[in-house]
Amino acid sequence: MNYLILLFLSVLIIFILVMVLLSNSKSSNNIHIKADKLTIRHPLKKEVINLESDLKSWNIQRINMLWWGKLYSVNLELQSGKWTKIYSRSLSGKIEQLLIYLEETASGKKTGSLNK
Repeated sequence: MNYLILLFLSVLIIFILVMVLLSNSKSSNNIHIKADKLTIRHPLKKEVINLESDLKSWNIQRINMLWWGKLYSVNLELQSGKWTKIYSRSLSGKIEQLLIYLEETASGKKTGSLNK
């Protein structure tokens, strides 16, 4: 009986740890842009950014990783001082839609350029 309780508690602790790690995920590739609202969906939470009023500056970086190869990071600095990073393996798809929107509407807020 004691072993069953101990097993249940250990599984519960592991489950809680996994939930905490998933909820604090800093990166996400599940993004949706509609009008001037950017929605970033993390495994356990959703972040909505109003790009018109909340965006202070933005840039894009290419990251060369030893085992994963090339990654791209779109870095968004918000008026609150918080940075939001969106990672992608390529510059196509939903990231391309975000970059087109940022180039058209917030090109004056771009702080750097990507050297391909």
